[in-house]
Amino acid sequence: MDVDYQIQWTERLPPEIWQIVLRSTSFKTTRDCLGVSRLFYNIAVREVFSSLRIHFGSWEVACAYTDEASEGDSERKTCGLLLRIVTDPIFASYVKHLDILAFADKLAPFEMHSLTKAIGAMSNLRTFRWHTVHQTFTLPSNDLLATLALTSGRICEYSLPIQCLDALQSLKRLPATSLSLQLVHPNTPDAESDLHDVYRTTLALLFEAYRGSLTHLSAPSQVIWGCPISTLQDLTHLSINHAEHLSNIALLFHHCIRLESLDIQYPRKPPTDLYKALAANPAALPHLTHLKLRLYPPMNRSQLKALAKFIRSKKKLRCFDFSDWSSSIEELAPVLSVIESLSGLEVLGIDIAFEATLGHKDVAIMRRTIPKTITALRLRLVYSEMNMVEPPPKDLPWLELWAGLPKLAFAHVDDDEPTVWYDDLAHAIKTLELVGRRSDFRGVERIDGKVVLGDYWSDTKVHFRTVQDFGCEDWEWLMRGHDLLDDTNY
Repeated sequence: MDVDYQIQWTERLPPEIWQIVLRSTSFKTTRDCLGVSRLFYNIAVREVFSSLRIHFGSWEVACAYTDEASEGDSERKTCGLLLRIVTDPIFASYVKHLDILAFADKLAPFEMHSLTKAIGAMSNLRTFRWHTVHQTFTLPSNDLLATLALTSGRICEYSLPIQCLDALQSLKRLPATSLSLQLVHPNTPDAESDLHDVYRTTLALLFEAYRGSLTHLSAPSQVIWGCPISTLQDLTHLSINHAEHLSNIALLFHHCIRLESLDIQYPRKPPTDLYKALAANPAALPHLTHLKLRLYPPMNRSQLKALAKFIRSKKKLRCFDFSDWSSSIEELAPVLSVIESLSGLEVLGIDIAFEATLGHKDVAIMRRTIPKTITALRLRLVYSEMNMVEPPPKDLPWLELWAGLPKLAFAHVDDDEPTVWYDDLAHAIKTLELVGRRSDFRGVERIDGKVVLGDYWSDTKVHFRTVQDFGCEDWEWLMRGHDLLDDTNY
């Protein structure tokens, strides 16, 4: 008998082909492959452990989501992971994306040392993100950052609290193209200005070290305005994650000539400087493909017209996400009209408020507005039946609104009153791969002609969601910055 016939057909395909196949399946399916055979284990393990979250303490308790930690075995898992990484260089090489959830009051010297040793073993690390809050305010040690700089020669993205700039010499050696500096004390009065004053010289030295290489920057507004002109000119992606000061916003429109993605979060007071800049520079930033504005104070009609005029000139715009939580469908008319005309739009997020009435006419406007080219849609519907003149009709065609998008692969709805359900969306939208409702996310698979909904994402996965979780950069971008766990699920 031919020896080839004795070889299982699964082993005849090159491992590279199986790796492509597994990347197209759900994470659960890939994880299940770890127990199928040695062949599938060796392939799946690279995908399953390419992204890790390492826990210290309970983020739920630190962020006041709960009084007691829900993940009681997280410390045991953390110890096991660190030990495996330190003692198994092959396993350590699988890790490409690392998130440290540092929510213990203080890391013990042994814990920090173990984490430092583990990072030193991760030869293929590309992304490093450190998460903490002002309640615990746990920072990486200088030794850890020095180890990261010395051993992670492939790292291209890192995110750290701005206070880590004290380790400037280590940070300058990181070959990063993407830098995110987080303001850990956003609720402290004048915290942004105070921290910027402390680190003004350090920031200048850091930006000088990254001259010609830094293309992605996420930072508070005061840090952005302190950037050298040459740094602004090199940027393709900019996120102002705490926009308390926009008086210098004109710098962005004049100098960020290569900008492709802009994200502005303005949480506290009306950003009048932004409105003026939009009105005065409607043709600025012509290369934008992604625009996200999270402006919680309401905008008046003239300001929305300025925004609409700015968007209309962006012929390359593929992704648009706008949130102010209080503009009605009538007030949004200028923006909705522009959205309707964007033939190349693929990803859309928008908040719409309904105060006195909600009827068939409103849903018809939304159906007409949303382009058929949309592959990912986030809708925030703000209304309360108790505050309306009369209850909305029971037969509003919400499901038809979603099902009328022939390319939709990701759908997320955040509604004050139930409008659609997971099962209905999954069955009605044949192209759907992921569905979300408030803080609930579930994958959608079709097996033997039947729709199968995956497990709910854990609160940790929802709160610290990454591109790797979504499997799509645009989907992660769409949901970035939106607080999902503040609301109670149905």
